[in-house]
Amino acid sequence: MTPLPLALSDSFGRRIEYLRISLTDRCNLRCVYCMPAEGVPYEELDNVLSFDEIEQVVRALASAGLKKVRLTGGEPLVRKNTPELAARLTAIPGIQEVTLTSNGILLARDAQALWDAGIRRVNISMDTLQEERFVKLARREEFARAWQGLETALAVGFSPIKLNCVLMRSINDDEIEAFGHLTIERPISVRFLEYMPIGQVSNAQWRAQYVSNEEAVATLKNLWPNLETLNDSPESTSRNFKIPGALGTVGVINPISHKFCDGCNRLRLTANGKLVPCLADNFEYDLMAPLRAGCTESEILAHAATALSHKPIQSDFEGRLARGGSLRTMSQIGG
Repeated sequence: MTPLPLALSDSFGRRIEYLRISLTDRCNLRCVYCMPAEGVPYEELDNVLSFDEIEQVVRALASAGLKKVRLTGGEPLVRKNTPELAARLTAIPGIQEVTLTSNGILLARDAQALWDAGIRRVNISMDTLQEERFVKLARREEFARAWQGLETALAVGFSPIKLNCVLMRSINDDEIEAFGHLTIERPISVRFLEYMPIGQVSNAQWRAQYVSNEEAVATLKNLWPNLETLNDSPESTSRNFKIPGALGTVGVINPISHKFCDGCNRLRLTANGKLVPCLADNFEYDLMAPLRAGCTESEILAHAATALSHKPIQSDFEGRLARGGSLRTMSQIGG
């Protein structure tokens, strides 16, 4: 097994300080870019990591330099007692921040409990500001509850609130202006994500609907010629801008057109206990079996080091390399 690391790092010397944990592969939406209308087969609950197991992993990785945890899904809030887990993770020495990504539908219910647990930042996935279009994209009539979740998060005090919109040509790319105006009116960070060919998305569908972030930025600059470019931190995955006079910001995340792999500090843990070093790669390393066999903290670190030895130098969403892209849907990986 790979020697125990003094600090988490991959074969290219990138320090791993950020773990994205999928709490569940279950979701209360059926977004068109994430899963088929009929959904996907869910893991049996016995085959999903317990909160104790998740805490055990985070404690071990924190001892080797892990600083940030993001809770994802599926939809993380469909799992019972997610705020309880958040409180347990924020209390771990070395963990500086625990954040959460949600579709917003259950956020009004849980926002205060998440705040009380120590979470201060949330990301909300919202691909349209039009109710009828929301039904077509998410295949559920839940726009009102998603919007209520956003408003509740603002009222509770989360900051920043990042609103993630996957741009798709001829589907929602005509809403760039509306999202821009939202940042003028509210202290929200809107980020436009490039559509990624993950899971069951066909290459033809992806290429037909893909909108590069260069195109999105050009549209923003055409709408607001004095758009201000902000100084982003080195580990930022987004390029961020501010519309003059706006309360919030607008940004673009470009995993396809401008890969940000050089500064990647991320590792993913799926709901069924697989370590995934790269979102765009089909390699995954089973951690559940050793966890349930009673492995120690040092053994968890050794398993993580082995997984990270397979982290590629660059993502391959386009499928140009022999390894190929991820075979899971986004809901199964955990974003």
